[in-house]
Amino acid sequence: MILVTGARGSVGRALVQWLDFLPVVGVDIEQMDVTNAGEVAEVMDDFRPELVLHLAGAKYAFDGEIDPQHVTAVNVTGTRNVLKAAERVGAKVVFSSTCKACDPETAYGASKLIAERMVLNAGGVVARFYNIRESDGNVFRLWEKIPVGEPIPYTDCWRYFMSMNEALDLLVAAMDLPCGRYVHEPGLPQHMSQVAKDLYPERELVEMPRRRGDRHKEPLAAACEQIWRIGPGPLCEVRSPYDFAQVTQAA
Repeated sequence: MILVTGARGSVGRALVQWLDFLPVVGVDIEQMDVTNAGEVAEVMDDFRPELVLHLAGAKYAFDGEIDPQHVTAVNVTGTRNVLKAAERVGAKVVFSSTCKACDPETAYGASKLIAERMVLNAGGVVARFYNIRESDGNVFRLWEKIPVGEPIPYTDCWRYFMSMNEALDLLVAAMDLPCGRYVHEPGLPQHMSQVAKDLYPERELVEMPRRRGDRHKEPLAAACEQIWRIGPGPLCEVRSPYDFAQVTQAA
């Protein structure tokens, strides 16, 4: 039995559909509040999964700056509750994290890094995402809502992007991987002005100031971290943060 938390999120929905050939149960906030240890233990005891894919969490860096107590409660306390309940039933935990946990500068990133450490200390697996193009609330969905004729806003920052299928590939691979951090093989980082220009070549672009939590450059791994890349080839260790200067010159 596989238990997926956060099953109504964009990745959770896609993952449950992806794994429909396996015995999978998806739960969300209406069925289990991860900040409530009793509820988490009850759900875990009811289903007794062998594997927990823990996707439930507070998501947005900017929201975490407004309400750091909430993001900490969900991402840190919630993950602790899931780990404790999973240990009771002998389940392995795969935790969905984010590149913002790398050298975090925000409450959201810090909460994810703390949760990563707890998962690793418990023998679980960390799947570190970067920007998923098809996820709810991403910049592409926001741009689609801008009326025709109005300018497309962008910020001065570089980002890695991954598809939903790549995110699911990472999670499925993590199900069979040993304790550690893993990231999907990235392409080159892209500047948001170029992304906007490629998608809307006929539209005016306007640069907006970065919000707190929007970093200019987002590496996928810190120099002190051991993290492994999965992709078409064999597992490969990420030995240092990606060098944006070299990537920019090469582009």
